[in-house]
Amino acid sequence: MTEQATAPSPRSADGTNRRAPRRTPHGDAWGALTRTHAEISGRLQEALAAADLPPLPWYEVLAAVAEVPEQRMKMGELAEALVITRGGLTKLIDRLIKAGLMERALCATDRRVSYATLLPAGAEMLAEMRPVIAAELDAAFAAKLSAREARELSGVLDRVQASACGNG
Repeated sequence: MTEQATAPSPRSADGTNRRAPRRTPHGDAWGALTRTHAEISGRLQEALAAADLPPLPWYEVLAAVAEVPEQRMKMGELAEALVITRGGLTKLIDRLIKAGLMERALCATDRRVSYATLLPAGAEMLAEMRPVIAAELDAAFAAKLSAREARELSGVLDRVQASACGNG
């Protein structure tokens, strides 16, 4: 080991480590949010697999596109909505197209723009997946949060998101 690796950390007069950032309530909230997201995403994925349904990313794409008018979205907007790279989304959409759940269409006025469009088979698959997702979310949240608390949590997270995007 090097001398630096075995040397004690420099401490300030109050005994705290000057190199390690202090924990903050906001940092703790971020950590709780990311851990919760990871745990619940894992539960959702396991439930979908147990029901012999496609993986969670497929559900996220199908659900996002199903919620917009005409059930089609620009690929760039969909990538932003799902917080995925455009390249990653292209590969995901290619798998959904191959499965007959979606199609890609070019914009009539701008050939650089393409749309991901939900097909009837995609809507049917989404209808099969939704009850599985809803049951897992209910199990994960309902035991600990009332409907009112869930709405409050959504509101708080919406405010944080707006602030992070420079809208708050």
